[in-house]
Parts: sequence; C-alpha cells; structure tokens
Amino acid sequence: METEATLAQVDARVFAMIYNMVHNEQDAWDLAQESFVKAWKSINRFRRHSSFYTWVYRIVMNVTIDWLRKKQIKGAGSEFDDSIQLKEIDPASRTVPKAEPLPHERMERNEIRAKIDNAIGQLSPEHRAVILMKEIEDMQYHEIAETLGCSIGTVMSRLFYARKKLQNLLRDVYENI
Repeated sequence: METEATLAQVDARVFAMIYNMVHNEQDAWDLAQESFVKAWKSINRFRRHSSFYTWVYRIVMNVTIDWLRKKQIKGAGSEFDDSIQLKEIDPASRTVPKAEPLPHERMERNEIRAKIDNAIGQLSPEHRAVILMKEIEDMQYHEIAETLGCSIGTVMSRLFYARKKLQNLLRDVYENI
C-alpha cells in the first residue's frame, strides 16, 4: 500500500512532464497509465540505488520517448491540444493566488506560451526530455543522466543543442520583449 501512495504522489508531476512532451491530454493520460503499469509490474526490480521517483521517472521517460519515436516514424508529426494550458494541469497553479493580468497581457503571454510550446515540440524527443527535466522539473545533471540512462556529458551536450535550437526558434520572441 505504501507503493500505491508513493505512485499517487508522483502522478501529477509525471502527467505534467508527459503532457509537456506530447501536448495532448488524452495521450498524456494514456502514457502515464502505461508507465505506472510498467512500474507496478517491475516493482520487484527497484533496488533503491536511486530514489523511487527517479526510478519511476526513468520508466516514464522511456515509455514517452518510445511513443514519440513511433509517432515520428508513422509521420504523424506533433499534435498540440491548445484547449489545455499547462497551468490548468499544474497542481500548484490552483493553490497559489495570482493577480489577474490585463487582457492584453494575458493575450501576449498566451502567444508567447504557444510559441514556446511549438518550439519545444520541434525538438527531438531526447532534446525535449532533457530541456524539460532541467528547466521545468529543475533536475540536476546527475539526476537527468540517471533517469535517461546516459552520461552527464551526454546530458550537457543534449541540453546545449536543445537550448541552441530553442534560441534560434524563439529569436523573434526574445527580440520583441
């Protein structure tokens, strides 16, 4: 039962991370469920060399990256569900009081957010995973490396190239701010 409670605690973070990668609510829920089923079935292989969250997170990232690769091979491209905003699925966004922005500020933020989402969607699954883990999840290099099963150098390289591509894709955004 302790494992079920722990899985429930990471559920919201996992969903938000998957959603950031696939940009579709239904696909994110499906991938989260598939990931948790895989974690549950292989719980006896958890050796406590890392945190439980890191172990589950690695399963989640592998499932999501595999799904994205299969989708790219089929030529489906990236789909965005614009009806769902990340703030709507972030549990913290419901608990932190915010001052309402003016309508033009809200419109500008939504436009910038859409451009950022689009740019992140153009990254390879590997680069997207690294940039989201570092910038959204605020994970350390060694945590990302452990989660993805690669070296810290690989993480740093992927992060460098992901940032460089985002900088090029978002040049018009930061030049107009």
